[in-house]
Amino acid sequence: MVAAKHHYRPNHAALALKTGKSNLIGIVMPAWNNPYIAELCMGLQQSLAARNYTPLFTIDNNYNPVPGNLEQLLSLHVGGIISVAASLLPDNIDIPVVSYYYDDPRFDSVCPNFKEDARLVFSYLQECGHRKIGYLGSLNDQRIPYWISEAERCGLEFRESWRINSDGDDPADAFDRLLEMNRGRELPGALIIHYDALAQRLMSRIKERGFRIPEDFSIIGHDNISADDYTFPALTSVSSGTPGEIADTMVELLIKRMNDSARPRKKVLLDPELIKRQSVLETAQKNNRKEIRK
Repeated sequence: MVAAKHHYRPNHAALALKTGKSNLIGIVMPAWNNPYIAELCMGLQQSLAARNYTPLFTIDNNYNPVPGNLEQLLSLHVGGIISVAASLLPDNIDIPVVSYYYDDPRFDSVCPNFKEDARLVFSYLQECGHRKIGYLGSLNDQRIPYWISEAERCGLEFRESWRINSDGDDPADAFDRLLEMNRGRELPGALIIHYDALAQRLMSRIKERGFRIPEDFSIIGHDNISADDYTFPALTSVSSGTPGEIADTMVELLIKRMNDSARPRKKVLLDPELIKRQSVLETAQKNNRKEIRK
């Protein structure tokens, strides 16, 4: 009552210096313009609050780090870190860390099962009759080597000229670059997209250029965000679990490390599930539609 009346707020940094413990948890994630990341951060906040921890969010990534960003976070004496950019952390860091998405051998990690992702995606496209497959997204995506290997195993084409970087002012320009780089040559009939929010933008661009989905391009995204059911057509996507489930997994792993620094390092693999919707067309359906048009 007295604390509330006088608007008292505890000094977490001072408390951490005095007790050697902190209930502040640093969260390092990419920009929240991807709805999936926003949902994941909300899940982390709720999961930490339920355990009486307070998150401190900062935006960063492995490829274009913000100078001084992590140093500032560490200066606040956080009790642990959950990070999508763990590779930027120093080797001598003395607080618990959970690396998300990237398997940093120094820390506990929670990562998608990239190998199983590749098997699911390429097996499904093969079953649907697709033989020529492209990719639009970041060329730093860790899944690409697995997709290349799985394409070879399945006897499918996954040409380098069909793998287009989406970096730039407008990520949807990646589709225009696909057309330009393959002018006068054949195009893939199916496209794997880095993440669903990008897939939705690309689907609009594909239609603007006069192509049809899925008749001309089948589309598979990643993350299975809630809006996927409302695209036209509804977007087929790979899910590694809900953001809330993934957030709980990371928080539980971090707290276990905070309570027992000597426990063996643990890597948690998030098994994928392919959520099939209408954005992938089976070749048999495609052939039937061609015959009808004749």
